[in-house]
Parts: sequence; structure tokens; C-alpha cells
Amino acid sequence: MANLIESYKKIYENKNAHIGLIIISIIWTLISTIWDIKTGNINNYRQNPFDILFNIIIGAYSIKFIHNAIHNIDNSIIPTFKNTPLIMYLGIIKLNIIWGIYAAIFLILAVLLYMLTHFLILPILIVIALLFVAMFVYYIFLAFADNLTTNGLFNIKIIFNLIPHTIKPLYKNFFIFLLFNLLIAVIYIIVYTIAGLLGIDSIINITDDVYLIDIFMSTIAGYFVIVTWYFAFPYSLIDSYKEFIRPILRKEENNDTNA
Repeated sequence: MANLIESYKKIYENKNAHIGLIIISIIWTLISTIWDIKTGNINNYRQNPFDILFNIIIGAYSIKFIHNAIHNIDNSIIPTFKNTPLIMYLGIIKLNIIWGIYAAIFLILAVLLYMLTHFLILPILIVIALLFVAMFVYYIFLAFADNLTTNGLFNIKIIFNLIPHTIKPLYKNFFIFLLFNLLIAVIYIIVYTIAGLLGIDSIINITDDVYLIDIFMSTIAGYFVIVTWYFAFPYSLIDSYKEFIRPILRKEENNDTNA
């Protein structure tokens, strides 16, 4: 719980930065919604090309913040969005592509196993294992934020070297943040329900089943996701990164150099 509180306190030290985050969330929601309406995929929530673009933009901004936090630059507060170095965008893109390919390979393997065996338990176990391991990729992004280089961060063996050392701090923080998010989700649903009872949810129809309140609530949800999973949660992992991951990565780098 301490990491949860301290992380959000740090995130909100620079309140001016949140004006930018809210603006980004508004623009993201509007453009994404317009795209989904135009393509006839209204229920395709946050899964279109613009969502990928904004994930990269926010991801690079998050790397800028984490880099400052790791090195205690400007008191580790959220920096301004402008002038985010190009190397951060390029690093985010490369890391997402490579680790996304790894994930796709495991998913394809799960499908092939089911087609060959028609035994559902094996694919399910592979997917569960993938979800479990995927969380440790957060440390890969922290390593990139630390040195702003992707050298050595595409080796899938790194993840399995990290797991024994970081499983406790990673999943302890994850479940605390997840429980807090579930609480927020309950409040979110209650607000939607009250809006429905009061008839507010049917004010200003955009198209089909999309109303003004849907845009408003999606913007709030998007902002909260940005603050939590791009900033507060990775910030909570910095101490365990410095204690456990840095030494491992430096040892592997030295071994590669000596080899």
C-alpha cells in the first residue's frame, strides 16, 4: 500500500503536467471514437491504429518521466510533454515490436497445439504463462528508461533471469494497483448507473449507441489508465529495478564484453 500511495503522490507533485495528460486523453478519445464510428466498429474500444499511435506517444513520455525518476532529475517529477527525445519514441517502437512478436509466437503455438491435440488445457496453460511472464516486460522498459539504449533488451532469456529476483516486488505492487483500479472501476460503474437512472446517459446522441457521456467517461477512464499504468505503476518498480535488475544487466553486459 505504501508504494501505491507514494507513487500517486509523486505523480501529482507536478499538477501542471496533468493538464497535458488530460488534453492528450481528450484528443485520444475523440480521434479514436471518430475512427471507430467511421469504420463501423463502435464497440472496438481502443484497438485501432490511432490507439497504437497514442500508446507510443504516451509510452515515450512515460520513459522520459521514468528516466528522470531513476536518475533523480528535476526532483523526479513528471516533466513537460514537449521536447521528448526522438530516441525514446524509437526505443518504445522497437521494444513493442520485438516483444510483441515474442507474444505472438507463443499465442500461435497455443493455437497450433490445440489444432494438433484438441486438448484445451495446454493452450490455456501457455496463455496463462504468457500473461504471467508479460508483466516482467515492465522491467525491460525500465532498463531502457535507465540508459536510453535497447542494446541487450531484445534477448528473451533476460526475462527468465529476472523472474526469480523480481517476482515478489512486481506482483505485490501489481495486485495492490489492480485492487485499487477495481475500486475505481466500481465507482465508474456506479456513476454510469446513476447517469442512466437520471436519464443523463441519453443526452446528446453522437451516433447509434454513442452519447456525449460515453465520450466523457471514456476520457476519464483513459486519463486514469495513463496515470496508473504508464506512470504510477512503473514508478513503484524503480527501487526493485535498481536493487535487482541493474546488477543482472550489468553482469550480462560485462560477460558479453569479455566474450
